[in-house]
Amino acid sequence: MNVKYKVESDDLCPNCAAKIEEAVKKIDGVNDANLSFLTLKLKMDLADGANEDAIFDEANRLADKLEPGTVLVR
Repeated sequence: MNVKYKVESDDLCPNCAAKIEEAVKKIDGVNDANLSFLTLKLKMDLADGANEDAIFDEANRLADKLEPGTVLVR
């Protein structure tokens, strides 16, 4: 299942986007992820049967941890 979220951040740089992307890829149930700092969009390919809400919450937690103030929006 493919999902896409808007990323809200005051100053997301390419390096920060790459760090968040790599962390999100490690979440159980995420097959692949791509975060574009230009479009401020996070696209994820989730495994069949993955809990989208739990993955969204974990991705949000990681984004804020790695780049404080960064939030994902559905």
